[in-house]
Amino acid sequence: MKIPEPLFVVINPTMRLLLRSPLHAVVSGSLMLLTFKGRRTGRSFTTPLRYVQEGETFRCYTNRDARWWRNLKHEPGVTLRIRGRDINCTATVVDSDPATVRDLLTGYLAQHPGDAVYHNVRLQSDKTPMPEDLDRAAHHSIVVEAAPLAD
Repeated sequence: MKIPEPLFVVINPTMRLLLRSPLHAVVSGSLMLLTFKGRRTGRSFTTPLRYVQEGETFRCYTNRDARWWRNLKHEPGVTLRIRGRDINCTATVVDSDPATVRDLLTGYLAQHPGDAVYHNVRLQSDKTPMPEDLDRAAHHSIVVEAAPLAD
């Protein structure tokens, strides 16, 4: 089920509070806060996002229509709040290679099939994504990878 866009005005601040609280464990296994600087204003913004982790790399997914990810192309320094800890990272936007985006999106949807609706991907009866929908989504989806800064 897709949450109606207007509800995020209430959901996002609530998730920011929860993920910064001692009760973060309720949702922090799959949700994180990503803090970044605006490319025009230099102001700090924080958004809650679902993530997957592979080794030291954290990935989140959005679509080209969202605007926040564009800031990361100009200022890749971000802070992730994951499982109650802040991690300074460098972010990389993966948006120009549909084959890579498709592969990464496939892995993500295997872990979070309920998010397929946000990428306009239908699921088959076995909960795997429809291949033709994945192909289309690969051209419209954005992957943000974040890796911790070296000490």
